[in-house]
Amino acid sequence: MKLALEQFPTYGYRRLACVLGENRKPIQRILQLKGWQVRKRPQGFRPRARSLPSVASRPNERWATDLTHVWCGKDRRASLAVIIDCCTREILGWRLSDNGNSKTPEAALEEALVHRFGALGRIHQPLALRSDNGLVFSSRHYTATVKAYGLTQEFTTP
Repeated sequence: MKLALEQFPTYGYRRLACVLGENRKPIQRILQLKGWQVRKRPQGFRPRARSLPSVASRPNERWATDLTHVWCGKDRRASLAVIIDCCTREILGWRLSDNGNSKTPEAALEEALVHRFGALGRIHQPLALRSDNGLVFSSRHYTATVKAYGLTQEFTTP
């Protein structure tokens, strides 16, 4: 196995097991015990929020958002995006959509900004937007929209 690993240094345990013609489970255990496993490439940095409750001392200090699926009928579901103020616990904006792409929470965010500040535009006071690590909230399109409005985005710890 050591010779195969030296010959194919970038192979993981699955490809190595295929090359050797062995079961992958013992190959994985041996690689783990010997410390020979290929390291995973690090993902991009996301500003993590500590796993403390999201408490705000004043309104417009921290908002939280999430995306959920709502069943509509027998075979259909819709995506619901909601923005809530963590101090007043008031729902500021929401959007219901038949698909769960990044435009749904973006529309909910814009509705919340209009509801709270009266118009769309850059916010000149510090406001954090907290969300989970969903693909929608970490997408380039959504993070660019959040930055364009002057909000800071924080992600909960997985």
